Amino acid sequence: MAQDMTLMWGSGSPPCWRVMIALEEKKLQGYNSKLLSFDKMEHKSQQVLDINPRGQVPAFKHGNIIVNESYAACFYLESQFKSQGAKLIPDGPEEQALMYQRMFEGLAFYDKLGAVILYDYYVPEGERLESALKRNKETLVTELKLWEGYLEKLGSGSYLAGKSLTMTDVVVFPTVATAFRFGLSAERYPRLGEYYALMKERPSVKASWPPHWLENPKGQDTLKDICLRETMAKNMTLLWGSGSPPCWRVMIALEEKKLQGYNSRLLSFDKEENKSQEVFNMNPRGQVPSFKHGDIIVNESYAACFYLERQFKSQGTKLIPDSTEEQVLMYQRMFEGLTFYDKLTAVIFYEYYVPEGERLDSAVKRHKDALTTELKLWEGYLQKMDSGSNLAGKSFTLADVVIFPTVATLFRFGLSEKCYPKLGEYYALLRERPSIKASWPPHWLENTKGQETLNDV
Repeated sequence: MAQDMTLMWGSGSPPCWRVMIALEEKKLQGYNSKLLSFDKMEHKSQQVLDINPRGQVPAFKHGNIIVNESYAACFYLESQFKSQGAKLIPDGPEEQALMYQRMFEGLAFYDKLGAVILYDYYVPEGERLESALKRNKETLVTELKLWEGYLEKLGSGSYLAGKSLTMTDVVVFPTVATAFRFGLSAERYPRLGEYYALMKERPSVKASWPPHWLENPKGQDTLKDICLRETMAKNMTLLWGSGSPPCWRVMIALEEKKLQGYNSRLLSFDKEENKSQEVFNMNPRGQVPSFKHGDIIVNESYAACFYLERQFKSQGTKLIPDSTEEQVLMYQRMFEGLTFYDKLTAVIFYEYYVPEGERLDSAVKRHKDALTTELKLWEGYLQKMDSGSNLAGKSFTLADVVIFPTVATLFRFGLSEKCYPKLGEYYALLRERPSIKASWPPHWLENTKGQETLNDV
């Protein structure tokens, strides 16, 4: 049947690839395949113009029937060979509606991708503007966010219109594959990455994989800076103070969830900017962190960390483990961490909280004894874990997000790693983590020498 079919195509062209996948899915191997060179402008040759007056590929002919638009060719193949190979148009009206919707949204997706990756090709050198390319990238990010969301709603292992492969996948997958070929990050777009991994193993996709991609598996990095999360973070604001463990918790969570690019407002405690109207508008307690996402305000640091993990569950680091045992230990350590922090501040901020006339050496000693008992507990917890462990096991969890700032503050105020080797080992392990390096208190960087308040604890 396929012997009287001819397809002229170019390697890596998503429109051509659509038709090739459709031919494979409909079991129409054996057609006359003519690979043309874009570099040699063969798509503008007379043999193409005889089939397609636009001088474009794909150029498809079945007997005397010519169908050049890739979507039209795919519909034609499904209509003519309905009972053959994969059924590409589902029967149910609901599934059909979703398939058609996503198919034609796919055209917008392809256009927005092309506006970025082919910008230099389409726009003459004298007309190229950084602002235009930036705008195109922002438009593409918005589009990627939509598709990431569509796949999120469908659940793991789904195709673009449901559990079965449909015409939507035939026509949209080449766009997705091209995005990853040009450097899109599967870590930043996990649902699209999962879909890409699912589809690239399909026989029809493997059989039609662009030959020059096979010859040179390394693609380009045009899209390496295209980040959905940074766009999501643009409507987030964090008011914070340097060296504040509650603020640091939220900053680590934002880094771990790949939500860089939020509106970061560093306030001065010395100037009492934490008591400014700007803070009170978000947090009636006049405290930092003060965190806002759109119209949603979450000020308690633990609450903000939970919120970020729940809202951006599929992004970045998974901060709440799946197993019941690991979850229980994580929650236990997290909320013990509040006691840990209180006992630390009772010592290092004693003179800040207690008026001079009420200060007693016996009270300071009692607070130090209570902190020593607490430190002994945490040293014991880590002793029971394997070397190199985080606070709730091998994985980095919310327990580490909220407690590491307390541990770091201990060592900043003079705690001895010699006296507390397991806490010292944990501190050394986590301080090298990218999220912690990126959020390290700026005044600690300016003045690396801390205080000696805890050198006798």
